[in-house]
Amino acid sequence: MKSKIWLIVFGVVAVLLLGGTGFYALSSYGDYSESLSSWDAKVGTIENLERQVPYPNEENTEALEAKVEGYEAAVQELFESLDTFQSPLNETLRNTEFQQLVKTRVEDFRRYAKSNGLQFDPELDFQLGFDSYALTLPPPALVPVLDYELEAINHLLTELTDAGTEMLLSFERDPIPGEAGAPDGHEEAVVHKYPVRLRFEGSHESFQEFINSIANDEEFFYVVRVLKVKNALQEGPVKLSAADADSDIPRFEDPLTKQMASYEMLLEWGYDGTEESLSAVEKEAEEAGFVLAKQDARVLMGQENLNVFMVVDIVRFLNPEEVRATAEVEQRSGRRR
Repeated sequence: MKSKIWLIVFGVVAVLLLGGTGFYALSSYGDYSESLSSWDAKVGTIENLERQVPYPNEENTEALEAKVEGYEAAVQELFESLDTFQSPLNETLRNTEFQQLVKTRVEDFRRYAKSNGLQFDPELDFQLGFDSYALTLPPPALVPVLDYELEAINHLLTELTDAGTEMLLSFERDPIPGEAGAPDGHEEAVVHKYPVRLRFEGSHESFQEFINSIANDEEFFYVVRVLKVKNALQEGPVKLSAADADSDIPRFEDPLTKQMASYEMLLEWGYDGTEESLSAVEKEAEEAGFVLAKQDARVLMGQENLNVFMVVDIVRFLNPEEVRATAEVEQRSGRRR
């Protein structure tokens, strides 16, 4: 009896062992097959690479060299076309000469602005953005670029003055790489940007003329990056009432100031309420600078006095030699883009 029980237990244990061994064998075979397939794929890739030529052949080399030469020629042609619109850097200018040049440019522009009606905010210490060099000398290596920026700023503000702007409220120049507080390098290797920030007030016509002038400028490249415009006059014009439009009293207006003549002024000019006196009143009004206003509406859009804030990037395109020289300097200094 005991021998039968022992045989049964042994049989059950044997079945479990055989079942576990079979399951393990099947699982291991699946992993083995997957590893073998991966190995075969890698072997096939290696054999395929071994059959290929590891170096470019003469035909491919010539084709690649032709493409590179064509690309370099296109780049050179593009730069030459851009270079016609920008002045070359003055590499011979010394830092002492530049400091004196800034003072001269500031004085000349102040006189030019005064003679052309551009006023400065009383709180504005205007130095064309080069305030830091009033008492200190710039680094000699930066003088050519600073001189280029100075001429571009002077030209920009001259265009602003010629457009008929009324007042310059603020003007700032962002430091360029190499100056205190500036970033370590330019964002692009080929295009360098020198931002300036200005706020001014003027008519809608003067603002439009200024934008058109810098957008089509042929001496420097200007890019308007930020533009904020608001009406300097927060209150709108007085509305014309129906009584004003239907009244028989003649209306006279100063075409420059848009001032309407009062009824007391009409009486001084000889108006007595009759049409016969109107011709005499027109002569008196004309001598006083007023004309007969027959319109029953006023033009509102385009008559605003605008307060404008702008960030303008002065853009300079580097020639291939400058790009290579800059890359060599950055490589020696350990900087990476």
